[in-house]
Parts: sequence; structure tokens; C-alpha cells
Amino acid sequence: MDGILTELGKRIADRWFAFLILPGVPFAAAVLVAWAMAPSGAAHALDVDILVRRLDALGDTATSTKGAVAGCLLIGGVVVTALLVRELSLAVHRLWTGRSNALRRVMTPGTQRRRRIALDAARQGGYAVPERYLPSRATWIGDRFALVDERVAAQYGISLARVWPRLWQLHDLRSPKIVTAAWDEYASATVRVAWALPYAALALFWWPAAAVALALILLGWSQGRRGADDFCLACEAAVDLQLRRLAHMVGVPLPHKRVTVTEGREIDRILAKGAYLPLPRTEPVRSTPRPADP
Repeated sequence: MDGILTELGKRIADRWFAFLILPGVPFAAAVLVAWAMAPSGAAHALDVDILVRRLDALGDTATSTKGAVAGCLLIGGVVVTALLVRELSLAVHRLWTGRSNALRRVMTPGTQRRRRIALDAARQGGYAVPERYLPSRATWIGDRFALVDERVAAQYGISLARVWPRLWQLHDLRSPKIVTAAWDEYASATVRVAWALPYAALALFWWPAAAVALALILLGWSQGRRGADDFCLACEAAVDLQLRRLAHMVGVPLPHKRVTVTEGREIDRILAKGAYLPLPRTEPVRSTPRPADP
């Protein structure tokens, strides 16, 4: 799953207009409001009358050379901020997947708590949970992504990262749209959280921006969990529905009319193209008996 996420993570940078430019418009408005209200102090940060007077004064200078320069600086600042947000969104994605060893150590209590919840739910339901299915990443989203790998490997004996590019080309017209829509939901959540940092910086001059930053973090995290879950469900469903076609395409027979672990390992071996060869058998060295001295 990590390889798939790395490739799809590049889509965040490609969705400039939807993910970066459009959120930059309200941020530019917030910068104007912060510029207008900062001289009034924290006690008058939400005073509408002061805001109107300051914006009126700004409108009087908008047609002057000074106003044009200020407008260009504002636009340039928003573009630079959007570039920063693009990189931050990738950092948010890496943070959410919880692959950092340092983050795992910090979040160990949370991971253990999720394991206890999973085991308690299994005990109450009267079933057992395989060890490989239990939470092990630093975050819930990271565990959800890792679970897809484990479930596919346990059921079919294949590597999801290896079969996914082939399955993607076998999809019908609807399946890629479902997977892409789920990923876009998750990717937009990472961008939303990334926008919280510029608003947090703006809060140094106008404190209400801190509330906006907090709201972006909370909404983004909720949206990210929902998008990650939908994306994982879509990927797993695609494997379930298309793996038989892939077996037929690569010439693996299915005596049970479905892909079992045996056929899955054969598919995986074919797609690996000899990347993992068995070790050569080493025969024990037999010593030749020495002829007896006459």
C-alpha cells in the first residue's frame, strides 16, 4: 500500500486549482482583514465598524501606485503560501500514515489503546482477530492503509503494490472513478490541514485566525479518516472483483473457480519477474575414499 500511496500522493500537487488556488482566495481575504484589524488590538479584533472604516481607507488607495504594489504583494504572497501548502500537505500525508519510528514511539499509548479496543470487540463478538490485523501504526489512518495490505495478502497470497498497476488497467469505466473520488477526498483533507499553518501564523497578528486554523485541523482530520476508509474499501473491492481476470490474463489456471493463496502466489511470482529467486540447493560435499596403501 505504501507504493500506491506514494504514487497517488503526487496527485495532490497536480490539483492546483481545486486544492490550492481556491483555498487561497479566503486566505487572501483573511490577510486583508488581519491587516485592517491588527492596529486595533486584540480587544477590537471583531469590531465590524473598525473593519469597515479600515477597508474604506484601503479602497481609497487601491487605485494609486501604492495600492497596486500592495495588491501585487498580496497575490504573490498567496501564491508562495500555496506552494508551501503543497509541500505541507505531503508532510501531513506522511504524518497520517504513521510510518515514522519516532512517531510510533510517541503514539505507543494510542496504538495500544486501539489494540485493546479491537481485542475487546472481538471477545464480545465471540471471534478471534489475527495478530497481523491488529493496530500497529502510530495513527488510525496508517493502520487502515496497512490493513488492506494484510487482508489482501492473507486472502490471496499476493502483494497489493505489485498487482495494483495491472488491476488498474483491467478496471471498467466506473471502478477508477470510485477509487479516484475516494483518494481525492483524502487528498483534499491533507491540504485542508496544511492550510491551518498559514492561518496559525496569521493568528499572531489577528487572533480569530487561530479559530480558523483549529477548525481546519479538526475538519481535515475527520475528512481524512472518512476518505482513507473509503479509499481502502474501494481498493479492496477492486482486488476482489478483478483478480480473477488478472489470473486469466497472466495464464494462471483456477481449478477452484476462484483465486486461492496457491494461485495468488503464482500470480505474484509471475509479476515479480524473477526478482525473488529461490536459493540454489547445495549438495553436501562427499569425500572420496582414499585407496588403501599396498
